[in-house]
Amino acid sequence: MHRLNACEDRLPDIPRHQPSPPASSAERSPTPASSGLEALLTSKEASQILKIHPKVLERMAKRGEVPALKVGKFWRYRATTLDAWINSRLQSERQPCRMPTSF
Repeated sequence: MHRLNACEDRLPDIPRHQPSPPASSAERSPTPASSGLEALLTSKEASQILKIHPKVLERMAKRGEVPALKVGKFWRYRATTLDAWINSRLQSERQPCRMPTSF
């Protein structure tokens, strides 16, 4: 497989939605998770993945720099959307991972 960028080694593993084990019939109820929806990450969880402070991530979300959803007063993030956002940033010429140096 061809590598696009040297920074791919430093990408964090983003947790994907894992279906929960089947519950007994008494415990089963129709929930969003059982319908195949992806769980949303909190600012703290997403910031741990991106290795930045939660407040920095929230400021980026407010400015529209990172894909996010505001639910009430809280910001939420999809892991798959963050992964796609990271990949698009790595493939972008605008912000290279390594700056060329001249020695």
